[in-house]
Amino acid sequence: MGSRRDFIKTFTGVVASSGLVQAAKALPAAGRSFRGPFGVQLYSLRNQLDKDVPGALKHIREVGYTAVETAGFYNMKAEDFKREIDKAGLKCTGMHAGDDDRFRDHLDEIIAEAKLFKPLHVTCPWVQEEHRKDAADAKRVAADFNAWGKKLAAAGFRFSYHNHDVDFQPIGTTTAQDIFLSETDPKLVDFEFDLYFVQKVGLVPADFIKKHAARVKQLHLKDIAKGVKAGFQEEPDSTCVPLGTGQIDWPKTLAAAAEAGVKEYYVEDESPTAWDGIAKSFAYLKSVRF
Repeated sequence: MGSRRDFIKTFTGVVASSGLVQAAKALPAAGRSFRGPFGVQLYSLRNQLDKDVPGALKHIREVGYTAVETAGFYNMKAEDFKREIDKAGLKCTGMHAGDDDRFRDHLDEIIAEAKLFKPLHVTCPWVQEEHRKDAADAKRVAADFNAWGKKLAAAGFRFSYHNHDVDFQPIGTTTAQDIFLSETDPKLVDFEFDLYFVQKVGLVPADFIKKHAARVKQLHLKDIAKGVKAGFQEEPDSTCVPLGTGQIDWPKTLAAAAEAGVKEYYVEDESPTAWDGIAKSFAYLKSVRF
């Protein structure tokens, strides 16, 4: 999913019925309903937002979402983009604010944006790979997370980090993800687990959530197509599929998330068919039982 990484780097510088039926067949007959609350990560409709911000936001609201997580402002000033979110009847509950370089060099600007959008979390969604080549690098990044978390906390916000598959690659006898978890202060740093990448590297999302229940506060609900093999190979955006149609056991995963006390859930669909995909995922989450 190289396009997502390219988007983050760029930002730093400045209901189809067949799918619903398939998802419904996978649902257990009874159980606890998923209550969320859940919103949508705006990167899902990046192509549409690039062309028509009001139209894309209107579609999100018409699908049924009321909350969004930002990922840039699509060639608009922050205050103008916030105005469009408000006009669409949406609320910004999460904010992706650029990679670690942007947090390092422009944290005051990020805090000013957070004061405008008033998210629950301000999230760093990418750490440059050259900044985590080895364990010593990753520990320096973790120290930065603590410092940024402290400054954001003083401004009234929580800092979090969003993983990618590369965070799970071995560096010596550990991984960057393990170092980020172990070397950061839980009072200052939370985590947003992207479950597509957790599944992609061969882990079980429900088990991963249980293991790190004290640290996970947000989830990216994103499914990976059946047949995609586990590993660190880059996959096309089309391997992201509507919830309930891919590999992830969502009833088990959502039950683990509820037990862990996760409060923020964001549907993310990076596929070329995300316009319809976010609607299918919304319907699935409204119907799923665990």
